[in-house]
Order: sequence, then structure tokens, then C-alpha cells
Amino acid sequence: MTPTGRTRAALVAVALVAVPSAFLAHYAIARAGSPTLGALVATFPLAVIAFFALRRPGAGGPRTWIALAAGALGLYLLWGAVESHFQTLYFLEHAGTNLLLAIMFGRTLSGTAEPLCTRFARIVHGTLTPELAHYSRQVTVAWTVFFLVVTLASCALYLGGFMAAWSVLANFLTLPLVALMFIVEYAVRRRVVKQGSPGHILDGIAVFWRHSDTTRFQAPN
Repeated sequence: MTPTGRTRAALVAVALVAVPSAFLAHYAIARAGSPTLGALVATFPLAVIAFFALRRPGAGGPRTWIALAAGALGLYLLWGAVESHFQTLYFLEHAGTNLLLAIMFGRTLSGTAEPLCTRFARIVHGTLTPELAHYSRQVTVAWTVFFLVVTLASCALYLGGFMAAWSVLANFLTLPLVALMFIVEYAVRRRVVKQGSPGHILDGIAVFWRHSDTTRFQAPN
């Protein structure tokens, strides 16, 4: 399967999981659903992270299994607290993830670091023209601002007590907004970048997923 085909398959898999999870989470948060259901859906992303952590090269050693066992034990012992405060766990996951993404993109804009989207473009296209290098830096700025805005909106709605509105943002709007960002960026790229191929709309997603190991995003000293 080609990289683009794998990316499409991964997007379909994410949608198949994310859509029902979003409705279940919204029911638990905004409709006063079962706390047990809310806690289960809130901890599901942690299980997914653990699963992919075990698939990484070199994972599965004693330290990994000890950490997983300790985490599972802690979750079991604190399950009552998780059920009572599952909304807070949702909030920390949503706001924290978007803040970390904003930092990941934004920190590559300082000093002599190569902007993250420039790095992605170099992986896709090889040598970059000055025009494309400048454009990719602006895209890095745009993604940084986007994730900061989502983080601030999440904090404002949740801390302001607008739980139903916050749930809509976290469960139904965030991923479509990310997809819209990719679509708008690709449309702008086709109009702005005059030299060279604009590439495929899924190129950026594929590169991001293939290079999602945080150690690869370290800005050079």
C-alpha cells in the first residue's frame, strides 16, 4: 500500500473510532449520562497511547511493563475519583493535547531552528525553493496560532462552566476544524506557491504521522 493509501486507511480508522466515542462522551458530559460510561470513554485515549507505545521499536521491556502495570493499578484504585471527575479528565486531555501541539510547532519558530512545516516540506519535496521555504514557515505560524486558539477556547468554555458548549467543541468541532485547516492550507498553497508541485493534500498528514516520535521534533541547538 502506498503512503497516501495508508494515510487514507488510517483516517478512516480514526473516524470509525472517533465518531461513536464523541457521541458517547457528549452524552456523558452534556446530557448527564452515566459516570461510568464517561470514565471509560475518557480513559480510552490513554489505552490507545499505551497500545501504540508498546508497538514502538525497543518497547515492551521490563520498565515499560512495570509502568503500564503501575498505571493500571493506580487507575483501579482511583476509579471512583475518575468517575466523579471524568469531565476534568476530558478537559485536561483536550486542552493539554492542543497546548502541546502549539508548543511543538511554535518552538521551531525561534532562533535558528527549522520550522516544523518546513521540515515536513523538505521530507516531501527534497530541496525547497526560497518561496516554498518562506511559505512553509508561515504555515507553521498558522498551525501554532490555531492550536493556541483551540486551547484558549477550551479553557474559556470549561472554566466558565459552559459544559455543553465545551463538549461540542471538544467532541464535534476540533477534529473537523483540523481537517478544515488542512483543506484551506492546501487551497492556499496551490494559489500561492507558483514554483514546483504543491503535492498531495494528504502529504502533510502522512509525514506528521510517520515522524510523530517527539524526539524527532527536537529543535536544533
